[in-house]
Amino acid sequence: MGFLERAIRKGISDGIGKAVGNAINQAIEPKATQLVNKATEQLNNAAGNSNNSTANSTMGSAFSELENAARNFATQQAGKLKICPSCGDAATAEQKFCPGCGGALPEQTVSQSAQCTACGKQNNIGVRFCTDCGAKLPYAIAQDEQNARKTAAVLNEWSEKLPQYPLWSFGGESLCIDEYDGYFSFSADFSGNRAAAQNAVAQYKALAKQHGFREAGQYPSDEHLYKMSDGICYHIDFEHCYEAGADCVSLAFLTGEPSGGFNYVKPEPKKPIGLKDIFKF
Repeated sequence: MGFLERAIRKGISDGIGKAVGNAINQAIEPKATQLVNKATEQLNNAAGNSNNSTANSTMGSAFSELENAARNFATQQAGKLKICPSCGDAATAEQKFCPGCGGALPEQTVSQSAQCTACGKQNNIGVRFCTDCGAKLPYAIAQDEQNARKTAAVLNEWSEKLPQYPLWSFGGESLCIDEYDGYFSFSADFSGNRAAAQNAVAQYKALAKQHGFREAGQYPSDEHLYKMSDGICYHIDFEHCYEAGADCVSLAFLTGEPSGGFNYVKPEPKKPIGLKDIFKF
């Protein structure tokens, strides 16, 4: 009965939400399997008693309550767990520090973070706003605070590693600066919002031009902007900014002049030679 297992898995997934799904799924997997087996046995028994007048109602009842039971199960199990804000691993409720990375764990369990402080409703895990009163839940508040701290850390890193380039201030999540051999890469995730990602790139390109970056070289292109400062040519590569996905911005910051040089000037076309020029005395 693979369809039954899928239904229960879906109920559990809906109950814990996408934000903490992987960690909680791994933590409650053994008990989730027990739930699957128990529900399977119940439905198998009902199917075996097909001549019984109560068989159909038993089957219908079992299916109608299946996803609700799975959601409640997920919330109950999540009440015994915490999620590390640093590495995303699951830890038990009594632990104060993450066994995986040593980072400080939140005081609230996963379930507690989904309980509304305004009206007291226990919401599904991963929900940002209370479904009864609309108040922002502790989970969402903690997530926003964590994202703000991460963003601040990345922008501080920008001032150290990319001071020659205008600071990114156009949104996105999971901001990150990576250093490779000879260049830096900056990324910002817009979580499925392709239009927002494109708008952010357009705004940053306009800002770069305001700061003196321009097209240059033998083959000038709006996708490669350059600026010469103190004898160093700084380069922003926009050409490959969606390689990680249409909703994820990725910019490369390099140094080095374009083909033909930063101050390349296209040669004037040669004037055609006519008969008058040949026989001129």
